[in-house]
Amino acid sequence: MGALNRRSFEPGNAQTRVLTRSGVSARTPAHEPVTPATYGATMSYLPDDPSGGGFVEEAAAEDLSRIDDERLEASIPALLRHIDAMQAQLTLRVAEYHRRGLAESTHALSTKQWLAHRCRITKPHAASLLHTGRSLAATTHVREAALTGAITSVAVKKLTAARDRHPRQFPLHDGVLAEAATYLDPAELQRAIQHWEQQVDHPSAVAQVKAKRDRRRLSISQTWDGMWALTGELDPETGSMVSTALNAHIEQSNLDPSDRRSHRQKMADALADLSQHHLDHHTDHATGGQRPHLTVTVEFDTLRADIEKTALPELDGLPVHPHTVRKLACDSTLIPMVLGADGDPLDIGRATRVVPPAIRRALEHRHGGCSWLGCDLPAPWCDAHHIHHWADGGPTSLENLTLLCRRHHTAVHEGRTQPAFDHSGSDPPAYPP
Repeated sequence: MGALNRRSFEPGNAQTRVLTRSGVSARTPAHEPVTPATYGATMSYLPDDPSGGGFVEEAAAEDLSRIDDERLEASIPALLRHIDAMQAQLTLRVAEYHRRGLAESTHALSTKQWLAHRCRITKPHAASLLHTGRSLAATTHVREAALTGAITSVAVKKLTAARDRHPRQFPLHDGVLAEAATYLDPAELQRAIQHWEQQVDHPSAVAQVKAKRDRRRLSISQTWDGMWALTGELDPETGSMVSTALNAHIEQSNLDPSDRRSHRQKMADALADLSQHHLDHHTDHATGGQRPHLTVTVEFDTLRADIEKTALPELDGLPVHPHTVRKLACDSTLIPMVLGADGDPLDIGRATRVVPPAIRRALEHRHGGCSWLGCDLPAPWCDAHHIHHWADGGPTSLENLTLLCRRHHTAVHEGRTQPAFDHSGSDPPAYPP
């Protein structure tokens, strides 16, 4: 294995980042071994030692509304460096408190119990402080850099975790990893650690990748009010693929200033569109000779009459908006059902496909995609929409149909726009944005 050095982790032509405060360069001191005796003198490495009435006290006394822009900007990274240094100091003191057994001997409590009680923190937080402190105390250069605030608390956690995984190899490369953490951001540092682990213990690195794959999970369940909750965790490859697909689908909407949906709403709609596309175009996974389908129970009058005076339709036993059902009915397989007084099915008629494949192909040939002006989503992402709804007597004919993407199909059925359509079929319908 070749020797590791700073350039093993340095990206491209990146140069050393110099920590500054108020425009004055403040390079991290050269790495030297630090003994436990230096723990209490940590803050002497930093300018304006807060314990001596320095920077922190000065900052606390300032009127933030009156300080100039330059000082305000400079104070933020300076404070963060102080906080990181003090966090390292805290974890080391917790580790030393535990080493002496003071919680047990003085209070008949474990260190975690004493921390949780005395400091009003959760037990997981207390356990994290103790674990990080014990691992940090076992390092040399990482400990020194942490005590000066030269590396962040996040970097400390990543490095101490790497040390825990490879306790024999870590001391050999403590210095170069500590230095790398002073100029790499969290994502870059994580990649650097992964690169280092592959060099020092390739089988374990491969095992870690497999372990991440084995942790993948996804569940979808309906909540008490009818919403659906998704929880899960995806391995890096799968997560990247899903994220790329969803973000690519919403990319166009991000350029539309009239789109008022939040990012999370766009992501939810993208997932729905991808799912609908699969159901509409992948018939190889059929069930009982039919594509997977949704069952909607709706009174016929709901589709035809004043929606304010009819019972709400139901999807999987839960109420949904009538506009939603009218949209679904535009391009779906309909199964008429006669229900008894208790809602039990008494007779099921023959399934009738409203938009036959031949007409669908003609629509795709005529429009090429969504007919909403300015929308360029392709035909596979669109629904066939009746200009004069079939429930109101509209025919299922090429002249009475157009293509609309899911977003604009919803907009039409919610009555937000009125379509302008030439019923002769000589020109494609146009929908104003």
